[in-house]
Amino acid sequence: MKQLIMNNRFKMLSLNDQWWVALAAGVSLLLVGSAVISWSQPSISPLRWILQAAPVIIYILFILQRNLRFNRRCQDGRMSVSLGAANWITLARGGLIAMLAGFWWQPWPGRLYPAEGAGWLPGILFIAATLGDALDGWVARMTDNQTLLGIYLDTRIDALGILVASFVAVSYGQLPEFYISAGLAWYLLRLAVWLRKKTGRRCGEVKRRRGARLMAGLQMAFLGLVLLPLFSPPLTHVAAVLILIPFLAGFFLDWHMVCHHENSN
Repeated sequence: MKQLIMNNRFKMLSLNDQWWVALAAGVSLLLVGSAVISWSQPSISPLRWILQAAPVIIYILFILQRNLRFNRRCQDGRMSVSLGAANWITLARGGLIAMLAGFWWQPWPGRLYPAEGAGWLPGILFIAATLGDALDGWVARMTDNQTLLGIYLDTRIDALGILVASFVAVSYGQLPEFYISAGLAWYLLRLAVWLRKKTGRRCGEVKRRRGARLMAGLQMAFLGLVLLPLFSPPLTHVAAVLILIPFLAGFFLDWHMVCHHENSN
């Protein structure tokens, strides 16, 4: 009964109030995470970890605040007064990705201490974020609370995860430097579309492509594996080429669709 009352009170919070809750959660994550890093991984600088994780937290909070007005149900367009469990799971995924960002350009525990649990932490963080990608969608369907905001956040957290994971994996030497293109692909496509619209050129919309979700899932699964101290170059470099080519090919197809869109007018 007490838990039910607390849940009802939380639902009564406005969306802006819930954003402040997300802010408090982000700050707590940074403080607790840096303390755990300082205690468990002496090779990692806690201050640098915070300075690298904090921009990711800020970015997530920024896009959340800017798009609260889209917290509308996909079914009927009705405004939802609560972020809902699915969106909170998506935000938690963002928190895990922020924690992973703190390991960028720092010594890899997996190379320094391959037999210890610390070496598995970067990979576990990203794999947990990847599994959450399936969970938040399932929760949204089960609670009948699929929102435009949820779709927006999910897409951007996915892209952010691939960006951060690819940069960390490259900095560890697990992947070749050109693999950064996998993390930048989504952002470069959006930038190119924006520039095309800005210059007044004919521009189609980037629509969901058949197989795109599967390729993104394979990409995230691959990045999760290479962040674990299980495989090493040259095996990971060879696998990187095989995974990267079809992944980037999909973005070229998207760009082709944007450029060759037939204007119905």
